[in-house]
Amino acid sequence: MLYHIDVDIDYGALGDARDAVLKAEWERTAALKEQGVVIAEYRRADATGVIAVWNCRSHDHLAELLRGLPIYPYLSDIRIAPLVDHPLFPHPPAPDPHKETPS
Repeated sequence: MLYHIDVDIDYGALGDARDAVLKAEWERTAALKEQGVVIAEYRRADATGVIAVWNCRSHDHLAELLRGLPIYPYLSDIRIAPLVDHPLFPHPPAPDPHKETPS
């Protein structure tokens, strides 16, 4: 299932860990993209967070992956909406949501 994820990041709380956490986050996100989980990701223009589309097997799978992100402790708000195709806009086939991904 596809999910729209909109998160606020408390960059101030990162403190001295900022560079290390962001580097680890980029590496983890790249791995999830390679596995077909991360379909798209955008920085919000106000520079306070990220909007993404993820493909996960279930709500529990999504929650598990989110909690495993290096940036997770610094997320001040998370908004998630499951997505379904709109009949007027064809959607390309999504990667297999049943493909195993490491936690």
